Amino acid sequence: MDRRSLLKIALAAALASVVAWVYVSGAYEQFDPATMRVWFRDAGAWGGLLFIIAYSCLQPFGVNGLVFLLSAPLIWSPTEAFLLNWAGTVGTGIFSFAGARFVARDWIQHRLPQRVRRFDDRLRTHGLRTVFFLRLIFYTTPTIQWALGVSRVSLGPFLTGTVLGVAPFTLMTTLIGVRVAAWLEKHPVAAWPWDQLWPALIAAAVAIATIGVFVVRKWRATAVD
Repeated sequence: MDRRSLLKIALAAALASVVAWVYVSGAYEQFDPATMRVWFRDAGAWGGLLFIIAYSCLQPFGVNGLVFLLSAPLIWSPTEAFLLNWAGTVGTGIFSFAGARFVARDWIQHRLPQRVRRFDDRLRTHGLRTVFFLRLIFYTTPTIQWALGVSRVSLGPFLTGTVLGVAPFTLMTTLIGVRVAAWLEKHPVAAWPWDQLWPALIAAAVAIATIGVFVVRKWRATAVD
Protein backbone atom coordinates (compact mmCIF):
# COMPACT_ATOMS: atom_id res chain seq x y z
CA MET A 1 0.00 0.00 0.00
CA ASP A 2 1.49 3.35 -1.05
CA ARG A 3 1.84 6.48 1.08
CA ARG A 4 -1.17 8.19 -0.47
CA SER A 5 -3.43 5.27 0.41
CA LEU A 6 -2.10 5.23 3.95
CA LEU A 7 -2.71 8.97 4.19
CA LYS A 8 -6.35 8.56 3.16
CA ILE A 9 -6.87 5.82 5.72
CA ALA A 10 -5.20 8.01 8.35
CA LEU A 11 -7.55 10.89 7.48
CA ALA A 12 -10.54 8.57 7.80
CA ALA A 13 -9.26 7.41 11.18
CA ALA A 14 -8.82 11.04 12.24
CA LEU A 15 -12.41 11.81 11.19
CA ALA A 16 -13.62 8.80 13.14
CA SER A 17 -11.69 10.05 16.18
CA VAL A 18 -13.35 13.46 15.89
CA VAL A 19 -16.78 11.84 15.74
CA ALA A 20 -15.93 9.77 18.81
CA TRP A 21 -14.71 12.86 20.67
CA VAL A 22 -17.87 14.76 19.79
CA TYR A 23 -19.88 12.02 21.44
CA VAL A 24 -17.68 11.33 24.47
CA SER A 25 -17.18 15.00 25.32
CA GLY A 26 -20.85 15.82 24.95
CA ALA A 27 -20.04 18.49 22.35
CA TYR A 28 -22.79 17.12 20.10
CA GLU A 29 -25.30 18.82 22.40
CA GLN A 30 -23.98 22.19 21.18
CA PHE A 31 -24.79 21.33 17.55
CA ASP A 32 -28.49 21.54 18.15
CA PRO A 33 -30.05 24.00 15.65
CA ALA A 34 -31.86 25.80 18.46
CA THR A 35 -28.54 26.52 20.20
CA MET A 36 -26.90 27.66 16.96
CA ARG A 37 -29.84 29.92 16.25
CA VAL A 38 -29.48 31.61 19.62
CA TRP A 39 -25.73 32.16 19.08
CA PHE A 40 -26.11 33.84 15.73
CA ARG A 41 -29.27 35.78 16.47
CA ASP A 42 -27.77 37.19 19.63
CA ALA A 43 -24.93 38.48 17.44
CA GLY A 44 -27.46 40.38 15.31
CA ALA A 45 -26.14 41.78 12.03
CA TRP A 46 -22.64 40.70 13.02
CA GLY A 47 -23.77 37.07 12.90
CA GLY A 48 -24.93 37.42 9.30
CA LEU A 49 -21.77 39.30 8.36
CA LEU A 50 -19.60 36.61 9.95
CA PHE A 51 -21.50 33.97 7.98
CA ILE A 52 -20.95 35.81 4.68
CA ILE A 53 -17.24 36.36 5.38
CA ALA A 54 -16.69 32.73 6.37
CA TYR A 55 -18.52 31.48 3.26
CA SER A 56 -16.67 33.91 0.98
CA CYS A 57 -13.20 33.08 2.29
CA LEU A 58 -13.41 29.35 3.03
CA GLN A 59 -15.24 27.97 -0.01
CA PRO A 60 -12.49 28.82 -2.55
CA PHE A 61 -10.06 26.74 -0.49
CA GLY A 62 -12.08 23.55 -0.54
CA VAL A 63 -14.83 23.91 2.07
CA ASN A 64 -17.96 22.69 0.30
CA GLY A 65 -20.47 25.48 -0.20
CA LEU A 66 -23.30 23.12 0.78
CA VAL A 67 -22.08 23.37 4.37
CA PHE A 68 -23.10 27.04 4.36
CA LEU A 69 -26.11 26.77 2.06
CA LEU A 70 -27.79 24.12 4.20
CA SER A 71 -26.75 25.67 7.52
CA ALA A 72 -28.27 29.11 6.99
CA PRO A 73 -31.91 27.92 7.12
CA LEU A 74 -31.16 26.29 10.48
CA ILE A 75 -30.44 29.72 11.93
CA TRP A 76 -32.41 32.35 10.03
CA SER A 77 -35.83 32.61 8.43
CA PRO A 78 -36.13 31.27 4.85
CA THR A 79 -35.95 34.77 3.32
CA GLU A 80 -32.98 35.81 5.46
CA ALA A 81 -31.24 32.49 4.79
CA PHE A 82 -31.64 32.88 1.03
CA LEU A 83 -30.33 36.44 1.03
CA LEU A 84 -27.34 35.51 3.19
CA ASN A 85 -26.61 32.45 1.06
CA TRP A 86 -26.88 34.55 -2.08
CA ALA A 87 -24.54 37.20 -0.66
CA GLY A 88 -22.08 34.54 0.49
CA THR A 89 -22.10 32.80 -2.86
CA VAL A 90 -21.46 36.04 -4.71
CA GLY A 91 -18.85 36.94 -2.10
CA THR A 92 -16.91 33.73 -2.66
CA GLY A 93 -16.94 34.44 -6.39
CA ILE A 94 -15.59 37.96 -5.87
CA PHE A 95 -12.95 36.71 -3.44
CA SER A 96 -11.68 34.08 -5.89
CA PHE A 97 -11.87 36.48 -8.84
CA ALA A 98 -9.89 39.19 -7.07
CA GLY A 99 -7.32 36.79 -5.65
CA ALA A 100 -6.63 35.03 -8.94
CA ARG A 101 -6.54 38.27 -10.91
CA PHE A 102 -4.11 39.91 -8.50
CA VAL A 103 -1.78 36.94 -8.09
CA ALA A 104 -1.65 35.05 -11.37
CA ARG A 105 -3.51 36.74 -14.21
CA ASP A 106 -0.57 38.35 -16.04
CA TRP A 107 1.61 35.24 -15.76
CA ILE A 108 -1.11 32.90 -17.04
CA GLN A 109 -2.32 35.22 -19.81
CA HIS A 110 1.11 35.06 -21.47
CA ARG A 111 1.04 31.26 -21.44
CA LEU A 112 -2.49 30.42 -22.57
CA PRO A 113 -2.74 27.77 -25.33
CA GLN A 114 -4.52 28.90 -28.48
CA ARG A 115 -7.54 26.70 -27.83
CA VAL A 116 -8.02 28.20 -24.36
CA ARG A 117 -7.37 31.70 -25.69
CA ARG A 118 -10.40 31.40 -27.98
CA PHE A 119 -12.59 30.75 -24.95
CA ASP A 120 -10.89 33.63 -23.17
CA ASP A 121 -11.80 35.89 -26.10
CA ARG A 122 -15.43 34.83 -25.71
CA LEU A 123 -15.32 35.83 -22.05
CA ARG A 124 -13.95 39.22 -23.07
CA THR A 125 -16.55 39.88 -25.78
CA HIS A 126 -19.59 38.01 -24.36
CA GLY A 127 -18.69 38.03 -20.68
CA LEU A 128 -22.16 38.40 -19.15
CA ARG A 129 -23.75 35.56 -21.11
CA THR A 130 -20.75 33.24 -20.71
CA VAL A 131 -20.36 33.81 -16.98
CA PHE A 132 -24.11 33.40 -16.49
CA PHE A 133 -24.14 29.96 -18.14
CA LEU A 134 -20.93 28.90 -16.40
CA ARG A 135 -22.54 29.75 -13.07
CA LEU A 136 -25.75 27.92 -13.94
CA ILE A 137 -23.80 24.76 -14.81
CA PHE A 138 -20.77 24.80 -12.52
CA TYR A 139 -21.99 27.16 -9.79
CA THR A 140 -18.98 27.90 -7.53
CA THR A 141 -16.69 25.04 -8.52
CA PRO A 142 -13.23 26.24 -7.36
CA THR A 143 -11.59 25.59 -10.74
CA ILE A 144 -14.13 27.83 -12.48
CA GLN A 145 -13.79 30.44 -9.76
CA TRP A 146 -10.03 30.81 -10.24
CA ALA A 147 -10.24 30.46 -14.04
CA LEU A 148 -12.61 33.43 -14.29
CA GLY A 149 -10.17 35.47 -12.24
CA VAL A 150 -7.28 34.91 -14.65
CA SER A 151 -9.47 35.42 -17.73
CA ARG A 152 -10.04 38.72 -19.53
CA VAL A 153 -13.67 39.04 -18.51
CA SER A 154 -14.45 42.50 -17.13
CA LEU A 155 -15.61 42.99 -13.56
CA GLY A 156 -19.08 44.27 -14.52
CA PRO A 157 -20.15 41.29 -16.68
CA PHE A 158 -18.51 38.89 -14.23
CA LEU A 159 -20.39 40.31 -11.26
CA THR A 160 -23.74 40.55 -13.06
CA GLY A 161 -23.42 37.05 -14.52
CA THR A 162 -22.48 35.66 -11.12
CA VAL A 163 -25.31 37.39 -9.25
CA LEU A 164 -27.89 36.10 -11.74
CA GLY A 165 -26.31 32.73 -12.47
CA VAL A 166 -26.00 31.49 -8.90
CA ALA A 167 -29.50 32.55 -7.83
CA PRO A 168 -31.46 29.44 -9.00
CA PHE A 169 -29.24 26.84 -7.33
CA THR A 170 -28.90 29.00 -4.21
CA LEU A 171 -32.68 29.25 -3.93
CA MET A 172 -33.19 25.53 -4.51
CA THR A 173 -30.57 24.54 -1.92
CA THR A 174 -31.92 27.02 0.61
CA LEU A 175 -35.39 25.52 0.24
CA ILE A 176 -33.93 22.06 0.85
CA GLY A 177 -32.23 23.49 3.93
CA VAL A 178 -35.59 24.82 5.13
CA ARG A 179 -37.00 21.29 4.94
CA VAL A 180 -33.99 19.92 6.78
CA ALA A 181 -34.41 22.59 9.47
CA ALA A 182 -38.08 21.67 9.90
CA TRP A 183 -37.16 18.01 10.30
CA LEU A 184 -34.46 18.83 12.86
CA GLU A 185 -36.95 20.91 14.84
CA LYS A 186 -38.98 17.74 15.32
CA HIS A 187 -35.91 15.52 15.84
CA PRO A 188 -33.32 17.58 17.80
CA VAL A 189 -29.71 16.52 17.33
CA ALA A 190 -29.17 16.33 21.08
CA ALA A 191 -31.93 13.71 21.28
CA TRP A 192 -30.38 11.39 18.70
CA PRO A 193 -29.20 7.99 20.01
CA TRP A 194 -25.51 8.90 19.77
CA ASP A 195 -24.46 5.85 21.77
CA GLN A 196 -25.75 3.80 18.85
CA LEU A 197 -24.83 6.17 16.03
CA TRP A 198 -21.18 7.01 16.63
CA PRO A 199 -19.82 3.43 16.20
CA ALA A 200 -21.74 3.19 12.92
CA LEU A 201 -20.38 6.56 11.76
CA ILE A 202 -16.80 5.51 12.52
CA ALA A 203 -17.27 2.22 10.69
CA ALA A 204 -18.84 4.04 7.74
CA ALA A 205 -15.96 6.56 7.54
CA VAL A 206 -13.35 3.78 7.54
CA ALA A 207 -15.33 1.75 4.99
CA ILE A 208 -15.75 4.71 2.64
CA ALA A 209 -12.03 5.52 2.82
CA THR A 210 -11.08 1.88 2.19
CA ILE A 211 -13.46 1.56 -0.76
CA GLY A 212 -12.18 4.87 -2.14
CA VAL A 213 -8.58 3.65 -1.99
CA PHE A 214 -9.56 0.40 -3.71
CA VAL A 215 -11.49 2.19 -6.48
CA VAL A 216 -8.67 4.66 -7.12
CA ARG A 217 -6.06 1.90 -7.29
CA LYS A 218 -8.30 -0.13 -9.62
CA TRP A 219 -8.83 2.90 -11.85
CA ARG A 220 -5.11 3.61 -12.00
CA ALA A 221 -4.34 0.01 -12.87
CA THR A 222 -6.93 0.09 -15.67
CA ALA A 223 -5.53 3.37 -16.99
CA VAL A 224 -2.01 1.96 -17.09
CA ASP A 225 -3.17 -1.15 -18.95
